Amino acid sequence: MNSLFKNLLYFTLLYFAIFVLDTVVKVNLTPTRLRYITKSSLIVLLLIFYVVNQNEESRTKVYLVVTAICCFIIGDFFIINGENKTLLTTGVIFFAIAKILYSVRFSNNNDFNILKLIPFLLFCFTYMSVVMLFIYDNLGDYFLPVLLYLFIVMLTAQFAYLRKNAVNNSSYWFVLIGIILSMFSDSINLLKEFYNFDIAYNNYTIMFFYGASQYFILVGLVKENVDISFLKNK
Repeated sequence: MNSLFKNLLYFTLLYFAIFVLDTVVKVNLTPTRLRYITKSSLIVLLLIFYVVNQNEESRTKVYLVVTAICCFIIGDFFIINGENKTLLTTGVIFFAIAKILYSVRFSNNNDFNILKLIPFLLFCFTYMSVVMLFIYDNLGDYFLPVLLYLFIVMLTAQFAYLRKNAVNNSSYWFVLIGIILSMFSDSINLLKEFYNFDIAYNNYTIMFFYGASQYFILVGLVKENVDISFLKNK
């Protein structure tokens, strides 16, 4: 079992096999106990993968990541039944907490050039403006919570971006790609909830972006401090 999580190829095949199973359950069945098992299994697999392979410089970083993953697991439980607004809101709160914890984990003490950050800040501002432009009229009482959530999304992206030159390139790009995929997932969800945005196969795209984002982020964090020989097929 330990070798399964030490070999990235084996782990990737297992992870995306469970991902496909969860997608099939989500699309073809109404919310059932099976969905609670399949969806939570994805994040639990990533939790085990991270714990087995992490080689963090401090215990604090481990606690931050583990707590963030646990918040995602709890959030998943609440949002599976998306028709219940109270449960959905509670799940989003746990997701926001998890993203804040990720932001703290991504932070580093290296100096950065503010001029290099300006293009990314412009991107973040444009992203928030476009999303808010589409959903503003339908937000109602959710205006401030959604605005705060988008701010947290941008904060997480900013800290991921600022890891440049503080970590190896492989870790940097894995995490950044994961964050961008997460932004896609969040955007589609917000447009779906508040703009009646219905693209073809949106259930598949939301699940793909969410599942892939978590995979890239956790693999990227493992690659930051570990000489992962398990990347090679054994």
